[in-house]
Amino acid sequence: MNDSFDLLENLRIPSMNLSVECGSCGHQGVVDGPKLWRWFAVHRWNGSIERVGQHLRCSVCKRRPSKLEATQAQPSVEFGPRSEREWQAVVKRLRG
Repeated sequence: MNDSFDLLENLRIPSMNLSVECGSCGHQGVVDGPKLWRWFAVHRWNGSIERVGQHLRCSVCKRRPSKLEATQAQPSVEFGPRSEREWQAVVKRLRG
């Protein structure tokens, strides 16, 4: 199921994920939606669909993604803190 969304927060509530496609090399991945939302919230970044791509890069060619879609597919991309302790360290670093 692919849906459109306006804000990353829309992915957090139903626990949807974000399908990302690179327009340059065609690489595709699925990012954990709630985790990505929390990453943006901690950094105080704008979570609107127009701005999300500005903070993402292709893991193959390092270019910005061209296509972002909500999906129920399982995440295929691992990123960010893996435990609550690591999350707290990120918050402390950003606020300190």
